[in-house]
Amino acid sequence: VYRASVTIPARWNGQQVVLHLGGAESVHAVWVNGQFVGYGTDSRLPSEYDITEQVVPGVAADVAVVVVRYSAQSYVEDQDQWWMAGLHRNVFIEARPVVHLQTARVTADFDPARRAGVLDATAVVGVSPNGRLGPGWQVRATLRAPSGARVGTVQQLAVPHRFAQEYVFTGHEVRVRAEVPRVAAWSAETPQLYSLHFELVDPAGKVVHTLVQRVGFRRVEVRDRNLLVNGQRVWVFGVNRHDHHPDRGKAVTVDDMRADLLAMKRHNVNAVRTSHYPNDHRFLDLCDELGLYVIDEANIESHGYNTSLCDDPRYRSTWLARGSRMVERDRNHPCVIAWSLGNESGYGAHHDALAGWMRAADPSRPLHYEGAVFHAGWVDGGLPASDIVCPMYAPIDAIRAYGESGAGTRPLILCEYSHAMGNSNGSLADYWDVITSTPGLQGGFLWEWKDHGIRQRAVASDGRPVTRLAYGGQFGDTPHDCNFVADGLMSADLEPHPAMHEVAWVHRPVTVAASGSSRRPELQVTNRRAFTGLTDLRATWELTVEGERRSGGSLRLPPVPPLSSVNVPLPGGLPAPEGEAIFTVTWSQRRDTPWAPAGHVVAQDQIVLRPARPATVSRTGAARGDAPTAPERMLTRPIELALWRAPTDNDGFKLMPDLSKRLRVGGQALRLWQEAGLDVAPAASFARHEHTRVVIDEHTVDHHHVIDVELDDLPRVGITFALPRRFTRTRWYGRGPGENYPDRRRGSMIGVFHGGIDASPYLVPQEFGLRTDCRWFELLDESSGDVLRVHMLGQVAHVSATHHTADDLYRAATHTDLRPRPEVIVHVDAAHRGVGTASCGPDVLPQYRLVPGRYELSYRLSCRGGALAASGRQPSDSARSRGRTSNRAGCR
Repeated sequence: VYRASVTIPARWNGQQVVLHLGGAESVHAVWVNGQFVGYGTDSRLPSEYDITEQVVPGVAADVAVVVVRYSAQSYVEDQDQWWMAGLHRNVFIEARPVVHLQTARVTADFDPARRAGVLDATAVVGVSPNGRLGPGWQVRATLRAPSGARVGTVQQLAVPHRFAQEYVFTGHEVRVRAEVPRVAAWSAETPQLYSLHFELVDPAGKVVHTLVQRVGFRRVEVRDRNLLVNGQRVWVFGVNRHDHHPDRGKAVTVDDMRADLLAMKRHNVNAVRTSHYPNDHRFLDLCDELGLYVIDEANIESHGYNTSLCDDPRYRSTWLARGSRMVERDRNHPCVIAWSLGNESGYGAHHDALAGWMRAADPSRPLHYEGAVFHAGWVDGGLPASDIVCPMYAPIDAIRAYGESGAGTRPLILCEYSHAMGNSNGSLADYWDVITSTPGLQGGFLWEWKDHGIRQRAVASDGRPVTRLAYGGQFGDTPHDCNFVADGLMSADLEPHPAMHEVAWVHRPVTVAASGSSRRPELQVTNRRAFTGLTDLRATWELTVEGERRSGGSLRLPPVPPLSSVNVPLPGGLPAPEGEAIFTVTWSQRRDTPWAPAGHVVAQDQIVLRPARPATVSRTGAARGDAPTAPERMLTRPIELALWRAPTDNDGFKLMPDLSKRLRVGGQALRLWQEAGLDVAPAASFARHEHTRVVIDEHTVDHHHVIDVELDDLPRVGITFALPRRFTRTRWYGRGPGENYPDRRRGSMIGVFHGGIDASPYLVPQEFGLRTDCRWFELLDESSGDVLRVHMLGQVAHVSATHHTADDLYRAATHTDLRPRPEVIVHVDAAHRGVGTASCGPDVLPQYRLVPGRYELSYRLSCRGGALAASGRQPSDSARSRGRTSNRAGCR
């Protein structure tokens, strides 16, 4: 029960007093001064109550709202999220004139052929029960451009008032129509907003009420297997988003919403699906303003009764009310490009009924509903309820087959894909290779934007007081799905997870690829935008040889129109024939934008002009028996075979083993590894390991590992060792700067990077921190100047450096259970399994799995700096100083 004493201002006397409840989960009932005034049943749309008769202006009123946690409506609000009963959106009381502007319905169409807009708007005049509307009332309408200048003429029309005229009277509504030549169209790239000003004028000529509606001229249609905005095919670089804040739960503020959207824009996201309910109307205001496409979804998910309630006559009115009220509230927002009939609620008569209402009420937008195509088929199934083929977690081969078949009339846009639970989003680039090259495919919405962790004060397993982001079950709640709420691209407090780097890359607005011939190499620059050129971006290029910059400059380009490509000569020509040569193009913003400062990088691409020549394994040198060399004496743990990794959420649910073992839900790799004993038995039990070692000198030694593997689909094949904790910095020549994995590395450029020792970024500890395709990797002790270098011979390798063993991560249930070890645990892998998205979606593709066979790993271990002293050769002060300086710069 929520109760408040509110004094109604005396100046409100004679006006209509309205109580607004923005959202209450699950259902609510309202009393004012002890009188029941009504109830509401949709927790994600506002309810309004006329309380004029229950209050006295100037006198305190007792307002009470009773919220019922569970109700009949709970069966259609069965979304995967925290269930948090209560009031979670704005609650306020407002006064309106007894005759007032109740609402406006606006359609602002855009004709791409004529570059003209057509405005069709209806102002609805409301009359409170104690009011009267007679002759002489008028509505004045003025359209203003984004600049504020008036567009066209002011229209002033009489408000119909003869309600007793049977068959003639259609309401106190005034319709305004106007054609706007040379209109500035709205799109996510060009969010141009006009404003339509309505003024209600009484018979005496006085303006008694005003309403301002922002307007975006645009057209959305589905034609020839394409979703078109303003006549152009657009890429849907989308994410699914729940309302969530780590401290306030579902009660998100406007600042929270804006922060989400700005972070999306910084990562090249251009579309949001409001999974799985309508958002606060101010969220759509922000999408209108900043420029994001929105799939607006009705608050309907009968997950537990997926295929039955959609035909249950007791729920017919629920379906219609929830969908129709969403349309009525949100229809004026240009950002909304499609209506969604809900999520995971089967497909039945209620859906077709709601779809019919939506098509009649708002024919300007297509419809979206995954259940229709899931239950009735992709080609011609569910046509009444969905204009888009919008599957969830479909494999790459399936969407390719649909596109190549040419079947059906609808575009395919994945409503959910690439489930971002823990260390995830493998093969995102593989998805986009197919999407961008196959007709009929247009993108999709990643699952999902943010982890649903809730900040909690707790006690760690070792008795320490901690503050953590908690998941299901950590509040003593039951039933729960453990960390299945932690499936976001961002943390609950809006820190990007490592996969966001890959997301920004696959969503990049401009791409660069090699073209031309070997004698006359060229760059093909492709503008993936639908409406704007590239003049707002600055393109620079850099040529590196063996990781060192040789040349660079600005990339000169002719105009690149939307959805087109141009070829330009390779700047500087081909490099001299020495070492690995890589050409990188970087695109950054020329000017500040609302979401990022000038200089913000929006895209990068690399072209390998000349591949590396692998260094060879030394077969000569003085073998010194088992005596360790200087670099080996740095190790606190000897070099050992490593086949095990801490399982990711996609490998299997370690906190919910029953789901994998009994129900076969989620990834099955962990179950198979556990059954084989890979998590408890020594690595040598599963592979034959040959290790040869050739000492070059006291400070350099070559290692060569031959690993014969019999077990299929291992986590990794490589070696591990440890160093003292004083090694606090890393430097490498490989992919970076952030964590990347074999099936999530395309957005990570090849270069020389530096960083610290990685900390776990995931709520549930698991494998993390890998850097793929390393040519060499260094660990540095900046205080002493010591550097340990691992230089790959014969092939690249994948390397990680953390303060946790794989077993530490495997045994920990939550990140606060982890205690950093007093040493740095290093892994060097000849091969590493991809991460996939099997927690809810496809597992790792075959090319990213480790098959039985022979793996070879060769590298040169060397040291510099203070380690010379360990061998008995004390350098001079000047040499020691030079060593420290050069080591900080990164000796090669």
